[in-house]
Amino acid sequence: MTPSQPRLVKRAAPTVMLLSSAVLLMGCAEPDLEPLAQTLTDIRQSPVGEPPTISVLEPESASLDYLYSDQRSPFLAPQAIAEDGNERSDRVQAPNPQRALQPLEHFPLQELHLVGTMTMAGRRLALIASPDGAVTSVKEGDYMGTNDGRIAQIDAQALHLTEQVLTQQDGWQERQVSLVINADDL
Repeated sequence: MTPSQPRLVKRAAPTVMLLSSAVLLMGCAEPDLEPLAQTLTDIRQSPVGEPPTISVLEPESASLDYLYSDQRSPFLAPQAIAEDGNERSDRVQAPNPQRALQPLEHFPLQELHLVGTMTMAGRRLALIASPDGAVTSVKEGDYMGTNDGRIAQIDAQALHLTEQVLTQQDGWQERQVSLVINADDL
């Protein structure tokens, strides 16, 4: 390469780039723009005026009187209303949604298995296997299961819980449930 050749390349580079850009842009252009031009001409020549008004017909409606306001609300269960208007006394208080969940409350009770019980320092503990493969020790008063199940008693072969469940007819109710050591699990 001679000393003058690099200068030639430097001067020719912008020209070559400009020509190649022009060729590329010309390739993108559509040569037949006549239909588009005709459409635009038609739009420009169309009469200008107010847009058409659309009237909406509203159906006539008659006012209705609610004739059953003196009767029981359809949104309350019949058993929820006492004859004298007082609250029922056998209702269970709703669980506390602010209470921090314990580890075994993340699993439904059907997925938890009682694998053993033991006594330590005069207190009985139960060993619970969860679906994730962990074995957790629990004591009376701990919670487990998804229905706010609280451990009421631990026997040598069983664990007894009191769950709080919401029923449509009676509201919050307590339900007694037990987990038993299964000989097949041993």
